[in-house]
Amino acid sequence: MNEILLCSHNPILIKSLYGLLRDDGYEVDIADHPALAVQRVLSKDFEALVIDSEPFGLSADEAIQIVRSVLPDLPVISVGPSKSDSSALSMKIPVDLEEFKQIISDVHCYNTIHHK
Repeated sequence: MNEILLCSHNPILIKSLYGLLRDDGYEVDIADHPALAVQRVLSKDFEALVIDSEPFGLSADEAIQIVRSVLPDLPVISVGPSKSDSSALSMKIPVDLEEFKQIISDVHCYNTIHHK
């Protein structure tokens, strides 16, 4: 499973992270708001959810709480400031692409070890 869900309404963030993930061999599904991201993670298996914490519609923190309650083992990476006290990994904006790449690699390694 090499599919990641990227949730953002920010075209610059989507473009930079999408290209990086695709170049590393991931299939990237995009949701433009957190409510859609929640629907997608409930209907399909993803290796991780990358969610932008900028508010639009359902907040990222609310989406993380919903996802955590249903899929507690799904790695969630919050981009930007987050008020959530969940176990989501958090990255600052502007995104350090090398740091992002390392986090995705760590998630992939963790999933490979724990889901065999």
